[in-house]
Amino acid sequence: MKIKNLVAILLLCIIFSGCSKEFDCIDFQIQPSFINYSISDIDTIILRKFKPNDSYQTLLDSFIVVYGYTGQYHTSNDTTSILIPDGTNGIKAGFDWQIFIPSKSKTVYVSDIISEKKTRKCNRGLFSLDPFGCNCINKVFSLKKDNQLISFPNTDTTLNTTFYIRN
Repeated sequence: MKIKNLVAILLLCIIFSGCSKEFDCIDFQIQPSFINYSISDIDTIILRKFKPNDSYQTLLDSFIVVYGYTGQYHTSNDTTSILIPDGTNGIKAGFDWQIFIPSKSKTVYVSDIISEKKTRKCNRGLFSLDPFGCNCINKVFSLKKDNQLISFPNTDTTLNTTFYIRN
């Protein structure tokens, strides 16, 4: 009798774990690219995350990006792009940002990030037939860099969210 109850409970767990659950899609990281900076100029930058639409008054977090440690740097010709691969940190929608370049004593302001706010139902468990798994990303449409509007391509095939900072 106990084995039948255990089998019934396990079967119910498997069935219910296949039910749909709705979740928020993740925000795509916005990538700063530095034009005419040497690596030694940008080997360390500081990202500061602020409450949105608050005139940079309420600091929420800060993160130091260091070449070879916390940031992936990719250089092509005179432009170096920086990506933070940890999945948590990095410039994303929902906040205002400051990029501080200590070697130049320069601060770049990023605000008014406009992006999607999608949700997705995810089927999990034994009976899930979802070929895409549970992944989805909110596209970024625009932002303001130092109060100048920058728009990103709006196509289904690209998530290009790079903006440029000139030396």
